[in-house]
Amino acid sequence: MAKIVANNLRSAFGGTPQLIGADQQTSLELGLETFIGSREGNGPLAAVVDVMEHAEQLIVAVAPNDTPFFSPMNFRALFAKLEDSSIDVAVAVSGTDSPQTHWLLSVWRKESCLPKLLAEYERGVRSVHGAVKDLHIASVSFDANLVRNVNAVSDLSDRGTI
Repeated sequence: MAKIVANNLRSAFGGTPQLIGADQQTSLELGLETFIGSREGNGPLAAVVDVMEHAEQLIVAVAPNDTPFFSPMNFRALFAKLEDSSIDVAVAVSGTDSPQTHWLLSVWRKESCLPKLLAEYERGVRSVHGAVKDLHIASVSFDANLVRNVNAVSDLSDRGTI
């Protein structure tokens, strides 16, 4: 799954995606560099902060390695929201009655986001949703099938291929 997600990121933005916190064997199998941040193991917010501190780019895309149906076009739809300079982060949302925000399917403006996320992390916040209260957020709606996690073939209703 991670290889598909990496290919989708590469197709959307160019460059070479990196794995965050992956073991050496996984890194070698996928042919992707792994970055281990100083906050490794301290939750999703820690991972996002580590990624931003490590990234040289001004815009940082984040994706879980088990979301293979989130296509390059979907990533570009998130990125397009950042054309509005007042937006700090664009995040995938699914569902209509009770929308679910997928903070780890997102595109972040590093300059405006990192200081605020880091401050919240240092205050003891560990969830992404708990740290974004002072950011300007653009939500982009996607069908639930596009954002679903697929950890094994058994997670696919038809046991098919991706």
